[in-house]
Amino acid sequence: MLKSCKLGVDVGGTFTDINLLDLATAEIHNHKVPSTPSAPSLAVIQGVGELMERINVSPSAIGDFVHGTTIALNSVIQRTGAKVALVVSEGNRDILEIARLGKPNIFDLHSTLPDPLVPRSLVFETEGRITPDGEIEDQTPAGLMASQLVDLAASDVESVAVCLLHAYANPTNERMVEEQLALFNPDLPISLSSRLWPEIREYERASVSILNAYVQPLMKRYLEALGADISQLGMMSKIYLTRSNGGVMAAEAAARNPVHTLLSGPAAGVVGAAYVSEFAQVEEAIALDIGGTSAEVSVIRGGEPSHSTEAEVGDFPCILPSVDVFSVGAGGGSIAWFDEFGMLKVGPQSAGAEPGPACYGQGGEDPTVTDAYLTCGFLNPDNFIGGALKLHADRAQTAIEGIAGNLGLNNEDAAEAVIRIATSNMSTALLPLLTKRGIDPRDFTLIAYGGAGATHGCFLADETNIPKIIVPPSPGTLCALGAAVADLKSDHIRTFRRPLNDVDDIEIAETFDDLEKEASVWLEDQSSKVESIEVLRSADVRYVGQAFDIEVQLDGDENTTAAIADQFHPTYEMLYKRSDPNQPAELINLRLRIIGKTPKPKLPELPSSGDATAPEPVSTRRIYLGGEWREAAIFDRADLRAGQNIPGPAIIEQFDTTTVVTSDYSAEVSAHGLLILTKKGAS
Repeated sequence: MLKSCKLGVDVGGTFTDINLLDLATAEIHNHKVPSTPSAPSLAVIQGVGELMERINVSPSAIGDFVHGTTIALNSVIQRTGAKVALVVSEGNRDILEIARLGKPNIFDLHSTLPDPLVPRSLVFETEGRITPDGEIEDQTPAGLMASQLVDLAASDVESVAVCLLHAYANPTNERMVEEQLALFNPDLPISLSSRLWPEIREYERASVSILNAYVQPLMKRYLEALGADISQLGMMSKIYLTRSNGGVMAAEAAARNPVHTLLSGPAAGVVGAAYVSEFAQVEEAIALDIGGTSAEVSVIRGGEPSHSTEAEVGDFPCILPSVDVFSVGAGGGSIAWFDEFGMLKVGPQSAGAEPGPACYGQGGEDPTVTDAYLTCGFLNPDNFIGGALKLHADRAQTAIEGIAGNLGLNNEDAAEAVIRIATSNMSTALLPLLTKRGIDPRDFTLIAYGGAGATHGCFLADETNIPKIIVPPSPGTLCALGAAVADLKSDHIRTFRRPLNDVDDIEIAETFDDLEKEASVWLEDQSSKVESIEVLRSADVRYVGQAFDIEVQLDGDENTTAAIADQFHPTYEMLYKRSDPNQPAELINLRLRIIGKTPKPKLPELPSSGDATAPEPVSTRRIYLGGEWREAAIFDRADLRAGQNIPGPAIIEQFDTTTVVTSDYSAEVSAHGLLILTKKGAS
C-alpha cells in the first residue's frame, strides 16, 4: 500500500500533540492527549492510536513518523542523565571549573557557577598536543594510561566525552583516544568534539560533547522503545526527530548525536508558525507559543525563523545552530503565588500534566493561569479538548479564592490580576529582546499558538502594541504540524581564525566544496524523499582584535574574500550602527547548511461565506473583561467560513484551544482558515 501519510508528534510537559498529513489528499488531522511524564511514549502511542482510529487510517499508510520531544532537554535541566567521563589534553583538567569565569549574576556576591555535569574526579588527561594550525606538536600518541583505564572502569561511567585542544583543526588525537576506548570497552558510547561540532573555543566545544554524552544513553533507550511501540501498532514507519535548528534527522543519527535535538520542541513550533505565515502573506512575525508550562517567542524574518549560536541548555552553553527561541513567561499550568513580600507572582512553577491545574480535578490545588481563564469565563468546562477532559469550575474558584483573600478582591478580579501579571511578565521579557534586534513590534504580526496562545494573544498584543494576530487552524497542535512539515537540515563548520586578507579565494572555495560533500553524505544517509536540495553558505567574521564574531550570509557562489568583506561591514553597521571598512577583518569560521526540502501540503481552503457578516453564534456566555462581566458570542470554529468577520468580545472554540477576541479586536476568517485578529482602528 502507498504510504501517503506523515505523522508529526510533539511531547510537551502537559499535553502530547499529534498531526497527521495526508499528502495525497492534502488533509491535515490533529489530536491531543495529556502527557505521561513518567513514561512519555505511553501518551504518544495512545494519541497516535486514537487518531488513526478516529479518521480510519491504516497503520500501513503511515510513511514517516516525525517526533519532537523534550526528554533530552529535561534530563539536563533535572540532572538525570548518564554518568559521564571527560578526556582532555594534559594540563586542562580544570576546564569545567574555570569555564568562562563569568558569574551567573554579577550583582549577587553569593552567585556561583553551576556544578559541572562531569565531576573533576572523572576528568582524565591525555598526552599529545595539536597546534592551532592543526600540526602535531607532541608526537606522543594520545590515549589514557593503564592506571587511568583502571580508574575509568572502576567508576562505572555510562558514556565518555572527548575534547582535546585544537581538535577542530585536526581530529587525529581525538580519534586515537576513541580507538583506544573502543578496544577497552566496545559498548561504551564516545562523543568526540571534533565530530559533533569542530569549532574554535574549547570550553564551548567541551560543553557540546558533554551534553551529547550526558543524554545519549537515555535517548538511545527511548528511541529503541519507541520503535518497538509503533511496530506494535502495525506501523512500519521511518522515525525522524526534530532538531534544534528547525530541521529533522533520522532516529539512528539522533541516537548517536542527541545533542542536536535538545532545543527541538520549541523550534518545531516556530517552523510551523513560519509555514502558516506563508498562507497569510506575512514575512515579518513574532511567534508566540504558550503551552502548559511556559511561553516562548521567536522572530520570523523574511518568512524564515531566526537562528542563534548562543543558546544555553540548563546552565551550559550549546553553540550548535538553533532556532532563536526565548522563554518569556508563564504557561497555562503556571502557578500563582505570593512571595515573602506579599507580591503576587505567576510561575515559573507549573502544575504540569500531573496533577495539573485545580480545575482538572486530578488532585491539584494551587491556582494556575488556566484556573484564572475558567474563572473569567473564557473556557467552556464541558468542551475542553473536545470534551475529553471536563473542567471543574468550582475547584478553580476554590483555588482562586486563596489569591482573592490575600488581595482583598473578589474571585473575578483576582483571576484577572493573575492574567494581567502573566501578560506583564511576557511583555517585560519580550520587549527588550525585540529592541536588541532592532524590531519595532508595530511592524510585526503575532502568530499565537500552543494550547493557550490564542487565549492569551489579544492581551499580549495589546500590551506590546502589536496590531495584528494570526491564529493558525490548529494552534494547539502547531508544534506537531511544524515537525511534520520540517525539512531535513544539517549544519557544518570549519574554523579558520586568520586575517581575511591572508585567506586565498581558492582555499575558501575548496573548504565549501568539502563541507558540501560532507553535508551531502549526511543527507543521503537520512532519506531519499526530498523534492529539492538547497545549500546556504555563511561566514563568521570580526574586526582584528575583537573577541567575538558575527555571521554574514553569502549569496550563491560568491565565495570570495571580497564577497565576505562586502557583506560583513554592512551587517556590522546594521547591528551596531557603525562600521569601519578600512579596519582589517578576521575570518573565524565558514558555515554551510544543507536543506532537503520535503513534500508539504497546502492548508485546505475554506468555503466562502459570500459576505463579511458574522455567522450565527452557537450560544452566548458572560466573560470577565476589564473589571466587568460582558456578554460574548460563542462560535464553533468548524462552522466558520472564509470572509466572515467576528467583532469582539467573542469566544471561538475548537478541539485544541479557545480563541479569546477581546472588545478591542475583531476576527476575520482567511481563505485558508486562519483567524486574523486586528485591533479596531488599526490600519
